[in-house]
Amino acid sequence: MSKTDQPVVVSDISWRDLCPWTIIFRSLNSAASMTVLVLALAALVLMPVGWLISDTVFLDDELRSDSVLARLIDDNQKPYKRVFLATDPVENSISLLGTRLSGPRMVFTQIVEPFRQLFALPTYGTAIDGNDLGSSRWSVRAFFYLLGGCVWTIFVWSFAGVAICRTCLLKLTRNEPVGLDDAFEFALDKTLVAAGAVSAPLLAIGAMCVPAFFLGLIMGLDLGVLLVGLLWFVVLALGLVMALLLLGLMFGWPLMVASVACEGQNSFDAMTRSYAYVMQRPLNFVFYLLVSMVFGGFCWFVVANVADGAIGLGYWSTSFGTRLVGGVTERMDIIRSISPPMGVEDGELIAVDPSASLAGGQTMIRIWTWLGRTTAAAFIYGLFWCMVSAIYLLLRKEVDDTEMDEIYMVDERRTYELPPLKTDDKGIPQVQKPEPVDDSGDETPETET
Repeated sequence: MSKTDQPVVVSDISWRDLCPWTIIFRSLNSAASMTVLVLALAALVLMPVGWLISDTVFLDDELRSDSVLARLIDDNQKPYKRVFLATDPVENSISLLGTRLSGPRMVFTQIVEPFRQLFALPTYGTAIDGNDLGSSRWSVRAFFYLLGGCVWTIFVWSFAGVAICRTCLLKLTRNEPVGLDDAFEFALDKTLVAAGAVSAPLLAIGAMCVPAFFLGLIMGLDLGVLLVGLLWFVVLALGLVMALLLLGLMFGWPLMVASVACEGQNSFDAMTRSYAYVMQRPLNFVFYLLVSMVFGGFCWFVVANVADGAIGLGYWSTSFGTRLVGGVTERMDIIRSISPPMGVEDGELIAVDPSASLAGGQTMIRIWTWLGRTTAAAFIYGLFWCMVSAIYLLLRKEVDDTEMDEIYMVDERRTYELPPLKTDDKGIPQVQKPEPVDDSGDETPETET
């Protein structure tokens, strides 16, 4: 080191500039806010309503008995259930230091699974004499059940997603809190835009299915198979376009909702932005997803265990009293409906129907337990959308070179100017009270001394 060199002491490190992806961690603050929790909880309560209506309209008892559809129906009517299954090593979690972490991945799977089934030619098994043997048939009813539920899912999460993303984006970019009324008003204005962005690739795929459908009708004849075989490259080309659209949609649909919340643009711009960000920065996108899965999985590991612990400790603490109550069956098992009430008839123990009071109490306990689990699940759904907002800002900075703190503001057209001065008849200057000036420049100042 020469005599002119001076030692440099680093006193502070800006992790935001050095590691911009740490903004993902900051999204936790928004996810824990009351506004986000209420919005996510409302979406989780509304989700089963549309699926229940679609079930009632399109499905019959034979379809409901199919194992694949039965599981899908149960998952759609209990959105909180799947995210709580954190011990499944295949579907629901990733392994980190011997701990199973789920959460964001299962939120994504819960929302996407019906759409995957929709494009998987839904079939159901026909049974013979109550056995599992039989044939597999494609069901028009099952298709329309999934279609109706998927449309409902798009609108519910377009509304809730826009509201949650808007709340988080304003917190991340301008450090401004957003009230529930403001988030609701913004989402109400932009829901159709977000739904249109997500639906546009699906509608394009549906349009490309029309010529393929007519080609399928021609293939009902042997000669038609020969003719279509000559044009099969057209079918492959359509399939390639549909596959690319679905690939970008599979990973980019949350970014479309975040784009509408951040930019306030139309559906086409939101769709093209998300496709561009995913396709142009795939490695960065995958890295952000991994960070989100680990961070969100750890957060959900804590919240899920606290929620399960609260429910379990509630049963455990009250069981000390129920154990003192005599009876053949453990009283707490009866309350939790693990075992039915038992009675004696002709010297034999038989199961009896619960009394009206017992049945009512069991129902109330189930409702409170459901509310507790659903509220806990609302946290991870809200965190999912908050982390999507952070990822959107990161990808926008890398692709469009847009500053992280830039965001569309609804009321930025109204500005304020410096207060003007005006002299009175005696030559004494007076300050006029400034008024908001709109784009036309009109103003109505009030004078004050």
